[in-house]
Amino acid sequence: MMSASRQFTRRSLLRYGMGATVLGAVGATTACAPIQPAPTNGGGAGTFTVYWNAGHAYDAYQAVFDRFGTDHGVTVNVQKFQWPDLTTKLVADFQSGNVPDLVEETGAGTGIQYGVPGNVLALDELAAGDAEMGFPDDFIEASVTSRQYEGKTYSIPLQLTANGLLFYNKQLLSAAGFPAPPTTWEEFLEVTRATTTGDVSGTALNSDYSYSAPFYYQQQVVYSDVAGGEFMIPADRADLALQYMQDLVHVHRVSPPPVASTDYSGPQKLFSAGRAATFLSGPWDIGPVRTGSPDIDLGLAPPLTGAVQATSLAGSGLMIPAKAKNPELSWELVRRLTALETELAVTAEVGMSMPRKSWAQDPAVADDPDLKVIATALGLVTEEDPQLAASGHRAQVNELYEKAYQEIVIQQRPVGEALADFRTAAKGTLG
Repeated sequence: MMSASRQFTRRSLLRYGMGATVLGAVGATTACAPIQPAPTNGGGAGTFTVYWNAGHAYDAYQAVFDRFGTDHGVTVNVQKFQWPDLTTKLVADFQSGNVPDLVEETGAGTGIQYGVPGNVLALDELAAGDAEMGFPDDFIEASVTSRQYEGKTYSIPLQLTANGLLFYNKQLLSAAGFPAPPTTWEEFLEVTRATTTGDVSGTALNSDYSYSAPFYYQQQVVYSDVAGGEFMIPADRADLALQYMQDLVHVHRVSPPPVASTDYSGPQKLFSAGRAATFLSGPWDIGPVRTGSPDIDLGLAPPLTGAVQATSLAGSGLMIPAKAKNPELSWELVRRLTALETELAVTAEVGMSMPRKSWAQDPAVADDPDLKVIATALGLVTEEDPQLAASGHRAQVNELYEKAYQEIVIQQRPVGEALADFRTAAKGTLG
């Protein structure tokens, strides 16, 4: 059978609409010898329960679930949640002991957070016994090491995205005299000033604090050093990064002030409405822009260069609860969901980027101008500090930083003052 990757064309990838042929190939190429399932949470014998993010309910994944259920004679009960609700449900399940068979985690560090106290399995033994999986050799290193702590791997990367990609309106940049996108902070400021006219802003910053990570990584800032009890260091470079962002809004006025919200789609909506010439985001916004504004000539460029060219790591993974009834069966589904054929099918469907090195090397990605930019960005992701997740205080620290970030970019609080208060409060969480 022709591999899934060879069935893609540039047009189908850019339209993100090719499904049936690819999904058939996925189902065929990921089938394995059946393992007899044990009774599991969510319906008794013959039911295999998966907790999944509602935003990732893609046809390509559903095809894998369906084939897996058929091969093993089980009903795959995929329960879909928004991330906060998934977290709440999972914590309650850990306390009750009635857990699902497989869980999609919210991002690097989540498996560590739950694995250190023993709620999810270390997966190294299962991986070592599965040469077909190609783990970890075929996965981008940062996506793996950010999920490891003290020699143990607590989750497997499912998706890998890089925040900080530059989305730009080619027509607006060209009209302002820029035939190519900016590559440095200095050029970005120049372009955004030139494209800020009338009701169009040169860019649009996000109220979500995680969108600041590419900026401070580009100044070689370390978000957390739990061993040293330090946060956002060195302080002078952290101040520089956040001052640059604040100035884009309040001094240069090339971005409207972000609106404090749990909805991170504000910049994309402004861009799609033709009211922003650029914005910084990840592959998840390609589909909404292309679908919602097909008249915009969208350009994608790699992350900017400050002191260095860098960006932040994002993307979900898969973890197996420690009390899952049949970890070997759960592992088989992990293998199918992370197979190259599945990755390419998801990319064809929605444009999502993936953690396998072979994904980036496949002609369907390497020969496509947009996907090639994304693959380049994945090589620039910065590893997270796993000790913050292991400490159990990651969510608390992130909430403190969110407060400081929004005070800086929305309320124009002095950068040094806001970050100093954040550092003090963050250290306090470590006791």
